[in-house]
Amino acid sequence: MSENIKIKPDKRNLLEYIEDFQQGKIQVPAFQRDFVWDNNKKLELFDSIRRRYPIGSILLWRPDFKSDEDFYKFESKEIGFYKIPERATNDYFYILDGYQRLSLLFGCLVNPNKTKLRRDDSNWFKEFNIVYNLQDAAFEMNKKKDFSNLESYQIPIYKLIDAKEFFSFQKQLSLYGFDESINNDLIEKYEDISQIFQKYELPSINIFGGSITEAIDIFQRLNTSGVKMSSDWAISALSFNKDENFRLASEIDALLEDLEIYNFKNQKREVILQCITNSFGGVYFDQFSKNDNKKIEVLARRADFIEITRKTVKSIIIAVKFLYEDLLVLESKLLPYNSQLIFITDFFNKIENPTESQLRTLKEWFWITTYSNYFTIYNLSKQRLAYNKFQDFIEGKSESSIYYDSSDEKFDTLEFPDKITMGSVRAKALASFMLNYSLRESNILNGLSINAENIEGYRTFKLFNDIENSNVSENTILVIEKFNSLDNIPRQTKNLSHWLSSEFQGQFQEFFINDDMRKEYEKGNIEKILEMRKELIIKREKEFVENLGLEYL
Repeated sequence: MSENIKIKPDKRNLLEYIEDFQQGKIQVPAFQRDFVWDNNKKLELFDSIRRRYPIGSILLWRPDFKSDEDFYKFESKEIGFYKIPERATNDYFYILDGYQRLSLLFGCLVNPNKTKLRRDDSNWFKEFNIVYNLQDAAFEMNKKKDFSNLESYQIPIYKLIDAKEFFSFQKQLSLYGFDESINNDLIEKYEDISQIFQKYELPSINIFGGSITEAIDIFQRLNTSGVKMSSDWAISALSFNKDENFRLASEIDALLEDLEIYNFKNQKREVILQCITNSFGGVYFDQFSKNDNKKIEVLARRADFIEITRKTVKSIIIAVKFLYEDLLVLESKLLPYNSQLIFITDFFNKIENPTESQLRTLKEWFWITTYSNYFTIYNLSKQRLAYNKFQDFIEGKSESSIYYDSSDEKFDTLEFPDKITMGSVRAKALASFMLNYSLRESNILNGLSINAENIEGYRTFKLFNDIENSNVSENTILVIEKFNSLDNIPRQTKNLSHWLSSEFQGQFQEFFINDDMRKEYEKGNIEKILEMRKELIIKREKEFVENLGLEYL
């Protein structure tokens, strides 16, 4: 780190931040992500301030103005839908960490009646139109398009940090003709919340001097908001290219939006980044560590970084589509291992037009790695060998995609899971098998893929709802939505015990229900039905797993 770099902790109240922003002393580098918080998160932040809870620190950086780096010439022009004023000469900071929080604070706390800043009113009213309800002691989104028809107890929150607004409120309140006791109560509540906002202090860590690389290095070492800076943010800062209209964080944002149709919108950003870094050669977990800034810098400054990244983003979409349509991984939570997405992305990144044989082998690889706990039983050195084996398959050097550590070339499964939970790989394996069986029965590996437009995911039901231990696996039924004419199941339905009635004789075998169970249903023998269903699920799963060459336990 350069000797000229200085780090200074600071703490100021919200109004001082607002004033600095309006004077051009706070700027936004163009590589920052767009504002992405939803309404719940916005309201939670203001509620934290109301409760005097800390909301984390802000990291601000004043660059070395003599530096030859010119990234800071390309600044974002808007924050909180207010136009950012021209930066003060040599007296401004860039927001490195805390952009989402400051966007919300500036957007909501700048007084539109007193500022000279221009505002995008249409978008502002959609995102930052928040009021404080004095009666309920709660922040809420104002659903009206202006503040002219607010109730007497609803206060635009920009008024809470302005002491003069308190007196205006008192004067306005007298016009409503309320009883004095009601007036006094509202005035007291207004004064309390206003005092909290006026006195609330937000800490910052200010970095003076150095380059963006050095600033990021400092950022990586500081823990300003409970977690370290995400790697995609760091690479965004180092790889930002205005001419190419490239900002990695925004590319990932757009990708996650595209993945919504496959219910993968909530896939972890870190995994997406690993898919990208893996595409530059080498094993993804060897590409860089969070504290190894040199490797991040080298990767982000490669001449082909943008080209390879954009190609990989397209491959991620193809990989998720394959998981969804061919393997029925119908949401990101159902994916057994994040590493599987990384490997499959690499497959489609390097094989643009795979053969049916290659796709079948890829399906087998998915099921074997899922049932064998492949990414758990191997340490990192063995995982590298597993990765190399997969590369040999991609490159046509090997017909097999699986690495075996022992000569007998056979994996064991874990025992049948008691419950289907998304925290267990074995339970996810069972859930995936049940979904695939409901569609393809014994033809899981060779069954046709389904178009994502024809399904919306899946729903989880109980066979019997009002029994003890109703969450056991054998009492669980997974139904693919918008498929097999099952749309007629009402949304409020909790259980599917009516499927066991005699009128459905011969039906629903794909859900592990048969007529022998219906005979027991007529006798009211629920325990026997669940025992029979468990045996049937295990029998079918065992047949499938052993066909993959695994030992079923």
